[in-house]
Amino acid sequence: MADEAEAKKRGEATESPFNAFVLSEGLLEKLKLLGYDSDFCVKLDMKPIHRYYFAQVTNSNEQLWYFGCLMAWLLKLCGQKFAAPDQFDDPNTITTSIMAELRKLGIPADFSQTKLKAGAGPEVCQVLNTIAQMALKAKKFSWERPIHLHEDIQEHEEDDGGMEMQAAQDEDEEEILEDDFDEDDGDFIDVDTGGAAGADKGEVLESNVTSAEWKIELERVLPQLKVHIRADVKDWRTHLQQMSDNMATIETAMSSTSSQLSKLEGEIAKTLEKLGSREKYINSQLEGLVSEYRQQQDTLASTTEKYKEASTTVTAYSKQLAELSADLEAVKSETQERGTSMTDATPLVKIKQALTALKKDISQMDLRIGVVQHILLSASVRAKGDIVHSMHKDDTETWA
Repeated sequence: MADEAEAKKRGEATESPFNAFVLSEGLLEKLKLLGYDSDFCVKLDMKPIHRYYFAQVTNSNEQLWYFGCLMAWLLKLCGQKFAAPDQFDDPNTITTSIMAELRKLGIPADFSQTKLKAGAGPEVCQVLNTIAQMALKAKKFSWERPIHLHEDIQEHEEDDGGMEMQAAQDEDEEEILEDDFDEDDGDFIDVDTGGAAGADKGEVLESNVTSAEWKIELERVLPQLKVHIRADVKDWRTHLQQMSDNMATIETAMSSTSSQLSKLEGEIAKTLEKLGSREKYINSQLEGLVSEYRQQQDTLASTTEKYKEASTTVTAYSKQLAELSADLEAVKSETQERGTSMTDATPLVKIKQALTALKKDISQMDLRIGVVQHILLSASVRAKGDIVHSMHKDDTETWA
C-alpha cells in the first residue's frame, strides 16, 4: 500500500507542472533539517540555492552537476558510497551513474534518462526528495512537541487584551476629567445660595478678568474638555444607525438617478428600434447579394471538393509515373549493358590472340617433333650401321 501511494504521488508530481515548485520547496526544508547550510555549503564550499532552484531549467549543466553533488552528499548520510561528479564531466555519464545508483537502492525510476539530464524538473525533485527522506530516516529524525515560551504567551495575551486595555484607558481618562470638574467646583458660583465671596443674593456680579486672560484659560483647559466616545462596532444601535444612514443615502441618490435611468432606458429603446429597422432595411436591400453569395459559396465548396478529388487522382498518377520511370530507367540500363556487350570486340581480339599463340605453339611443336624424328632416324641408322659392321667383323673372323 505504501509503494502504491508513493507511485501515485510520483505520478501526480509529474502530471502537474506546478507540483515541481512544491517539491522543490519541500526539498529545501528537508535539506535544512539535515544540516545543509553548515555541512554541505560551508564544508564543501558550495553556494546555497533558493527554494525553487530545481523546479525549472535555467542552466542545465550547472543544475545537473549540483544535482549529482547533492545526491552524493545525501547518499553519504544514508551510508552509501557515491562519487560526486566533476563540473566538466559528460552529462550522459553523470545521468547513467545516477540511474544505476537508483536501481541499486531500489528506488523506482519510471522515467527516461533524458528527464534527469536536464538537471531540473519534477523527476529531479522527486528523486532528491526520496533520498532526503531516506537520509532523515537514517539519522532517525523525529518531530518533537513545540515548546511555547512564556514571552510568546504573554504577547498573545497582550494582543488579545489590547481592546480591553484601550477601553480601560478611556474610562480612566473620563474619570480624570470628572475629578477635575469636581475639584474645580469651588471656583463656580451658586446663584441660588449666594456667591463664594459672600456676595448678597440678587447682587450683580462683575468680573475683573480681561478677555485675553479668558482666551488663554480657554486654550489651557480646552484639551481636557474633549470627551472621546468610542463606538462599539458590534452594538446593534450602531448597525441600526448605519442602516438608516445608508437608507437615506440610497433614497437621495435614487430620486436623482431614477429620472436619469428612465431617460436612458427610453433612449436605449429608441436606439434599438432604429437599429432593428435599419437591420431590416439592409437585409431587404442585400437579399439578392446574400443569395448570390450563398450560391457562390456553394459553387466554391463543390469546386474545392472537385479539386481535392483531382489532387488525389494527380497524386496517384504521380506515384504511378514515378514507378514507371523507375522501371524505364532499369530497362534502359539493362539494354545499354547488353548493347555495350554486343558491340564490344574485346573477346574477339582475345580469341584471335589466342589462335595466334596456339599456331605459334603448334609450329614450335612441329619443329620439335622434326628434330626428335631426325634424332631417332640418326640413331636408328647408326644402330643399323653398327649391326652391319659387327656382322662383317664376325664373318671376317670366321673366315680367318
